Amino acid sequence: MMLNKQKAFSLLELLLVLALVAVLLAFALPAWQQHQRMAGRQQAWLQLQRIGLQQEMWYLQQGTYCDDMSLLTPAPEQILYDYQVQVSATTYLLSATAKANGPQANDSQCQRLTLASDGETKSYSKTSESWACN
Repeated sequence: MMLNKQKAFSLLELLLVLALVAVLLAFALPAWQQHQRMAGRQQAWLQLQRIGLQQEMWYLQQGTYCDDMSLLTPAPEQILYDYQVQVSATTYLLSATAKANGPQANDSQCQRLTLASDGETKSYSKTSESWACN
């Protein structure tokens, strides 16, 4: 009679490895999510700066600031943030607001980002002005 001497993992070893992977994921997932939120913020800041440059070019060509976001090309992505422009005779205020059902909705520190025509940037949490994302 021949004995089967194949080597294999025991159930205890398999459970130990699964527990170790679960612990690693528990630590890594929040850090990854925070990194994704920070990347989304940076993308929004870059979009606001790009739109601000377009506003300045528009002003040089037309003598006024553009109040129609659709005329500024290319249009900013609308997946993470909604972009708005408020225009007066001599100034503008650009804002990016995190979409309520988008990936940035959980970014409670930086729900709204603004860029004024004088270069002033502000960020707002859900309740007040925030300095965490400037």
